[in-house]
Amino acid sequence: MATIKRPAEHLPKDYVALDLETTGLSAQRDRITEIGAVKVRDGKVVGHFAELINPDTVITPRITQLTGITNEMVADKPTIGEILEDFIYFLENDMIVGHNIRFDMGFLSEAEHRLMGFADNFRRPTLDTMLIDKRLFPSERHRLVDLIQRYGIADTEEHRALSDATQTYQCLEWQRRYISCDSVLLPAN
Repeated sequence: MATIKRPAEHLPKDYVALDLETTGLSAQRDRITEIGAVKVRDGKVVGHFAELINPDTVITPRITQLTGITNEMVADKPTIGEILEDFIYFLENDMIVGHNIRFDMGFLSEAEHRLMGFADNFRRPTLDTMLIDKRLFPSERHRLVDLIQRYGIADTEEHRALSDATQTYQCLEWQRRYISCDSVLLPAN
């Protein structure tokens, strides 16, 4: 297997780390219940975006058990249509970093297309901490909780958007430090 060095300088220092909570796993059928994001400049957090969202559908007991988000908590909160433009403004033109980012981007793109037609604010560069971890530790598990425990960030994942976005930021910065070690080689594509 060929290997290549991936210097940490290739990882962005300015980005937005993102996490969503949703009513389920399907971007077409399910809805966003919470957005959490941290804006990062030169590797440091400079801003936050956190919003509970009324999904206009029932949050099941299974999702409430996982996230702690109840129907009562979101009953008087804005809908995604009411906050999406503010969130897009918060993002600016930044790269978006996430853990299993395709999941989150699928929900955001679906919401945007449903509400705004053919706008493409979520067609932008992304970076996935899960994929980086798969290259660094191919024989390990790659859930967010696995990374935060392996990297010594936290013992548990809260399954709340801002907390998970913050932990994702911490994971990327840990990965940057780890990759910057001269002895680390990553498998080539």
